[in-house]
Amino acid sequence: MDKNPTEMKTLTGLLILQGIVQKPENGMYCSKKESIVTPYFSQIMTEKRFLLLLKYLHFADNSKFDPDQHQKKLYKIQPILEFSSVYTPERSICVDKSLLLWKGRLGWIQYIPSKRSRFEVKIYKFCESSAGYVWNFIV
Repeated sequence: MDKNPTEMKTLTGLLILQGIVQKPENGMYCSKKESIVTPYFSQIMTEKRFLLLLKYLHFADNSKFDPDQHQKKLYKIQPILEFSSVYTPERSICVDKSLLLWKGRLGWIQYIPSKRSRFEVKIYKFCESSAGYVWNFIV
């Protein structure tokens, strides 16, 4: 699959934009139905190319995987977790607990029978108080 840095930056931009213009499914962003049309997405990249790049988006090198590594379950996203070393937060930070709804198979989900969404992943986030920027997190 041929790709270039500009296309990967475009993909990242579209993923960020999906956080702003939220729709239930990826296919709705390139839909031509008048009730849900968002023409900007299909002008930037075709839906087929977007889904293909998203399918093969990969952050870790599998050839360097060490099964004895401490956090082997998080190996695939380790480069994202290490990204926090690029930014230094201001003086006042806060620790926040967050529960993320999960419907798939995962080794560290929590089962809380009293809640409506029973299966969740607990995340502790270190946030900068002034901007609300998530500086780092622990799963």
